[in-house]
Amino acid sequence: MNLRLRLTIRFLFKHPWHSVLSITGIALGIAVVLAIDVTNESARKAFRISNAAIAAGSTHYIYGGPQSIDEKLYVDLRVTQKMRNISPVVSGYVSLRQQRFLLLGVDPFADGGSNTLPQQSEGSLNVVQLLQEKNAVFILDTTARRLRISTPTEITVEISGSSYPLYVVGTFEASNELQQHGLRNVLISDISTAQSILGMVGKLSRIDINTDDPIGISKLLPKPLTIIPNEVRSQTMDQMTRAFHLNLTALSLLALVIGAFLIYNTMTLSVLKRREQLAVLRTLGMTRRQLFIDILSEVLVLAGVGFVLGSFIGIWLSQYLLNLVTGTMTDLYFYIDVVVVSVPIQSVLKAAGLALIATVLAAWHPAWEAMRTPPMVNLMRSHLEIEARKRSVNLMIFGLFLWVAAGVVLMLSERAVVAGFAALFFIIMGFVLITPELMLRLLQLLNPGLHRYLGLLGQMAGRGVLASLSRTQIAVAALAVAVSAIVGVSLMISSFRSSVEHWLDNFLRADIYIAQQYMHKETGIDTRLINQIAGMSEIETVSTGRWVTLENEIGFTQIFAVDVDPTGFRNFQLVNGASDALWSEFVDENAVLISEPYAYHHDLKIGDSVQLPTDTGNVDFKIAAVFYDYGSDQGVVTMHRNTYDRYWDDDVVSSFSLYLKDGVDVESFVDSLNNNQLLKQSLRIRSNRTLREKSLAIFDRTFVITDVLRLLAICIAMVGILSALMAIQLERAREFAVLRATGLTPKQLFSLITTESGLMGLIAGLIACPLGMVMAWVLIFIINRRSFGWSMQFNFDIEPLLTAIGLSIAAGLIAGVYPALRMAKSLPAQALRYE
Repeated sequence: MNLRLRLTIRFLFKHPWHSVLSITGIALGIAVVLAIDVTNESARKAFRISNAAIAAGSTHYIYGGPQSIDEKLYVDLRVTQKMRNISPVVSGYVSLRQQRFLLLGVDPFADGGSNTLPQQSEGSLNVVQLLQEKNAVFILDTTARRLRISTPTEITVEISGSSYPLYVVGTFEASNELQQHGLRNVLISDISTAQSILGMVGKLSRIDINTDDPIGISKLLPKPLTIIPNEVRSQTMDQMTRAFHLNLTALSLLALVIGAFLIYNTMTLSVLKRREQLAVLRTLGMTRRQLFIDILSEVLVLAGVGFVLGSFIGIWLSQYLLNLVTGTMTDLYFYIDVVVVSVPIQSVLKAAGLALIATVLAAWHPAWEAMRTPPMVNLMRSHLEIEARKRSVNLMIFGLFLWVAAGVVLMLSERAVVAGFAALFFIIMGFVLITPELMLRLLQLLNPGLHRYLGLLGQMAGRGVLASLSRTQIAVAALAVAVSAIVGVSLMISSFRSSVEHWLDNFLRADIYIAQQYMHKETGIDTRLINQIAGMSEIETVSTGRWVTLENEIGFTQIFAVDVDPTGFRNFQLVNGASDALWSEFVDENAVLISEPYAYHHDLKIGDSVQLPTDTGNVDFKIAAVFYDYGSDQGVVTMHRNTYDRYWDDDVVSSFSLYLKDGVDVESFVDSLNNNQLLKQSLRIRSNRTLREKSLAIFDRTFVITDVLRLLAICIAMVGILSALMAIQLERAREFAVLRATGLTPKQLFSLITTESGLMGLIAGLIACPLGMVMAWVLIFIINRRSFGWSMQFNFDIEPLLTAIGLSIAAGLIAGVYPALRMAKSLPAQALRYE
């Protein structure tokens, strides 16, 4: 055992590049997986902390619908019903120094429900000041230092475009992590101050309650009100973002798969380098079992070092990815502010487990081959290549079997997203298994061209790649998978973007769109302002909209009530086309339109009903049509404003759009509205063109993180090619020395080796193109459909294919430079010397 250990250690130190390549492969793969997992968990934790911080001590909350809760209900519950474990809350977002803050109004003396207000500490926090001083607020001490706010001092906040003064009477220290992170962007005031600033006089946003009998309390509430568990918000957040996080995780696992190829390649190289040594040890009495254990132990040690290194890289990488992920979540779902990166132990254990599984699976076959190969055969390199040629047909048959299995999984799984990813993995592995046979066929096709355009060296390069098939096939497969991911994701994004552009062209028909800077459900846009703008001579017509999020014990439902005419109604792209009777149903018969994602996630179709909580109780609304929508993957229920007004006592307008008369310059009119001093509200006023550009910019920003992950996958694959070329250099050293001795110049040898590496890249690119197109098809019609509920058209674009081939060739050439330089500078006499 001591001898075997010494031999292994001596080999690792004698071939440091072997160790570096193995460690690099597993480290990069683990870094990507851990970074994504840490990023996802940090975002989830930030949301949960924020929710828990503003509802600390409560188990449920009473929700009052679009127009909140009459404060008389709180008085009735507390005085008449003798309920002491409740607290009134008024909340809404304001803008402070270009940052978003939650203004939270609480009752400092409520003895139950929410305990958001920090506990008073000696000399630092006097809650009586909230009542004595006009518009008084407290702020976290770290936030005050960050914004350079001293106390007492006056600050100005904006809401719905209007400015309001607030008086910071004191700061407080966070007593725990919950307060430190959850109250970071929160201004705490008393109830009356928040009501005044937020335009909610006489209203409450919610009533927090601590109870173990929610059913009994619900019986005491009027019909529009409902009691909801606090965890519903976190559960809804998880449901909203589950598909987003799952897709990121799947993409990160692709990097680990490519890293596993690299481990397989380097372990095969390790066995090849020591085949003579292993043959001698076997002859001297080393058992097959001992050989197998030694090889696995070696790779586990390298994997352990790679895991430690990858963990540090992953945590560092998560700092960068966190900004991308939270930005995307804010654009697509809800505002989220992550202060620190959270590294849960389960994420580290998950990464360790994946590293162990990937390493053992990748090293199992080389170890098994070394164990079962007779000692004399180990001394014959030709045997290895003959076996590789023989196995290529069997591997191709098994690869075809995996494709059939992928089809069966897709047919039987229906809506399961994980099953979709499993089928995609089968497809990728099927391509990997048929790579040797594809290489043989492609080299046969390319050989005449190599001889014609590159001469004898080109022909020798093709034969060299084929002669080392046992090593080159893995490197080519790893690069092909990495590049195919670029092709597949690029085609998916291109198709998605094309679908979104087409949707925007049809949906955005108005000339100008106006909305609040921050959506505020109670105040909305001043109707006098809308009437003022509608009366301008340049305006043809105005359409108003109301966005509402309805909550109940099973989650949230997004409602869009729109005051639209028949012309504007035709802007909706209906999945099953339009009918003449649809307009009258939409206006007069309580019919609603639902978006395609909403229909998919709730398994609804035309003719079904959707139940919504209204001011008069739950009401069933008939589904008249399903329309295409890429604005939200959770979906939206759209109804005419007349229908909305029949069931909700709510006259608030969230946004409105303007149709200008012919001949009016849109951009000039937008500038005039922005400069109009009569428009007291600070509104987002955007032209059709600007809104379209903004929407597409958000779309492009959403996929920035995929570019980062794809780049890392390419880097891992390039390391794999370098590993393969180093193996080729080692094993063909005598062959290259003979060529040098017979007249081949160092420059020609350099060209030969770089041509081989470039040829490997070309083959990988050619294989990656069909694989990438299949991946794009699965991503578009299976993964995205099951994850987000929307359908897209496949938009074929030749550019990603050409880019993939060019990138593959470039990756091969770059990876081949160092081995080529090293071999060109070596002395033929040393390589020809034999023991």
